[in-house]
Amino acid sequence: MDLDSIQTLISTLGFPIVMVIALGWFIWKLWTKSQEQNEIRENKLYEVIGNAQVQNDALSRTNSEFVSVLNAYKSDLDTIKNDVAEIKSVTKTNN
Repeated sequence: MDLDSIQTLISTLGFPIVMVIALGWFIWKLWTKSQEQNEIRENKLYEVIGNAQVQNDALSRTNSEFVSVLNAYKSDLDTIKNDVAEIKSVTKTNN
């Protein structure tokens, strides 16, 4: 819009009406830009949440495997403990 058309609008409609229209247009443009930015932000957030869920699932499986390994180690340590106790008792009876 050029300056002549703005002057014509102001002289025809009046300054307050032209300003209300201009501010309404500005607010509408600002609102649509804000909505676009919010949509982009939400899509990025959903992507991050999806990746976090995948990583969380992988970590849960890894932790589950680790627990089974720890239980196996505990069983092995109990066996070693019993063997040491048995060796101890045999050496005490021999002395």
